[in-house]
Amino acid sequence: MEKVLIIANEFPPMGGAGVQRTSKFVKYLPKFGFEPVVVTKEHVSDLTDETLLDDLPDGLKIYNLKPYDMVNRKGLLRIPLKFIGTRILSPDAEYFWYYFNRKKVRDIIEKEKIKCIYTTSFPYSSHLMGLYLKELMPELVWIADFRDEWTNNPYHLDSFFRRVKLKTERAKELSITNKCDFLIANTPFMLENFVKDTPSLGARSTYIPNGYDEEDFQGLLNQRNGGDKFVITYTGSLYGRRNLDEFLDGLKILLDNNKVDKNKLEIRIVGNVYQSVLDSYAQKYGLEGIIKSYGYLPHRESIQMLFNSDILLLVIGKGKGSRNFYTGKIFEYIRVDRPILAIVPPDGAAAQVINETNTGKVVDPEDIKGVSEILEYYYNNWEENKKIHNPNWDEIKTYSRQSQAEKFANIIKSQLEKDRLGR
Repeated sequence: MEKVLIIANEFPPMGGAGVQRTSKFVKYLPKFGFEPVVVTKEHVSDLTDETLLDDLPDGLKIYNLKPYDMVNRKGLLRIPLKFIGTRILSPDAEYFWYYFNRKKVRDIIEKEKIKCIYTTSFPYSSHLMGLYLKELMPELVWIADFRDEWTNNPYHLDSFFRRVKLKTERAKELSITNKCDFLIANTPFMLENFVKDTPSLGARSTYIPNGYDEEDFQGLLNQRNGGDKFVITYTGSLYGRRNLDEFLDGLKILLDNNKVDKNKLEIRIVGNVYQSVLDSYAQKYGLEGIIKSYGYLPHRESIQMLFNSDILLLVIGKGKGSRNFYTGKIFEYIRVDRPILAIVPPDGAAAQVINETNTGKVVDPEDIKGVSEILEYYYNNWEENKKIHNPNWDEIKTYSRQSQAEKFANIIKSQLEKDRLGR
């Protein structure tokens, strides 16, 4: 099989949503005629999920390079190094991982006789690795995959430190988008922005959304476990615009008007969220004992938590650029067969998925009254034991991880063929 070098700074056993896309590509690429070879960093993150290793192909070759870590250090230097890595270094805290390992990756390419490399961000330093290799070895086919936007990323637009670095990072981004042979974006809205900034991408780019892996659902129990509680579950992180404010403001309207019995309510938070954040929410809204934190769980356990629920909460937040992206969790949400309360931009990528799959109700983050009305609708139907969920399963199946990997493999094939023909 033709080898493809996967350059992914974030990779199992590191946990979290960011590793899923790449690890699933790696899992399924051999089915479509390619042998992945992975370059990543030695695992140093506190966020660990060893179960993700079980998903990888037998005999997978992984090169774990020295991490030069700025974020997960211990001791007195932890705070200043993390500040430098996340606030000062450009483009991100993994710059030194790229810079000091780039010649090793060049040697790996020669050793493994690689013709095609794939880089994925975040972190964006992975693309700097691709840029270095492409300039050094122009014959390489380079596919750059942006799981999130870079200079148009809404969370970066909110950051003072990111805005300070915007001009230099824009130049780096344009170098990457101009030099890569093919670009993959995560959503059609992201792709539009990339093509707008680099018009030549129009003929050498596409979007491949994230998805769900049917094998992750095998053996799980499709049953709620809340007893006499109306269980609302949120999985993932909470930071910046992505918070529970609009959801809890909408819930407060119902509680204040006695339209929801607080004693019948349970809000489950699954993910790497500070307990102090959840405690402050509980205190502010009088929800002590109702908001329950489960912390970070192994991937399949987090999916089981979705099955155990009555409705699922999806939050993106408001502000410039928020319409452009999904969150990775949305695809497992739609597969689980539970109604989704999606507090997301109604003209955005996430809303499009929810509407096309008929898996929930979308409400603008600005519309607190609308949030309360949808919550009341779901709560009343739960009380009356009415089935109101009728997903479009044909549409849902288009988001399977195997289907996404096939699209990726077809891109590799077409790019290698162009290279053979001299482009």
